[in-house]
Amino acid sequence: AIGLFLILGLSVFAEGSKIEVRGGYDFGAKYDVDDIWDGGDAKAGTFEIGTEYRYEVSPGVEVGGGVAYQSHKKVKNGGNAYNSIPVYLTTKYTFDTAAPVKPYVKGDLGYSINTDKAKDGVYYGVGAGLNISDNFNVDVMYKENKGKYEVGTTDYKADYRRVALGVGYNFNLGK
Repeated sequence: AIGLFLILGLSVFAEGSKIEVRGGYDFGAKYDVDDIWDGGDAKAGTFEIGTEYRYEVSPGVEVGGGVAYQSHKKVKNGGNAYNSIPVYLTTKYTFDTAAPVKPYVKGDLGYSINTDKAKDGVYYGVGAGLNISDNFNVDVMYKENKGKYEVGTTDYKADYRRVALGVGYNFNLGK
């Protein structure tokens, strides 16, 4: 067991691996709900913070995992809201360009741990962005956290959907 932890610890510093510290903001969101609230538009202005570990498996292709705290706003016309802590796998493909600014596409898939008595569910996100000078990232992603509220003996869907602007800083390890 100690040997396994030693190998895992050393692999974090392998060439081609990085840790990204991320923040994000969404300008408005929507709850996709099943008749538990009158309307599903959320108030604007939510945030998220998180971190990801990624490892380059081939030129331009990085895979890894991440965790974040995502704040979700209340519904405009009443109703509860929940926050989420997604734990997810991520894949990022950065296009090879001669310029210092490189475009990328990215996808996340994982499990959303939800607060405020909302049942946990799937989390996913897809988007595109720009990598600036190998350390700064700016992206736009569509994200969704699946959730449900139990009312009596019935579960009602309360999925949180939004488009978020994200920024991040890469700490390149093993270089």
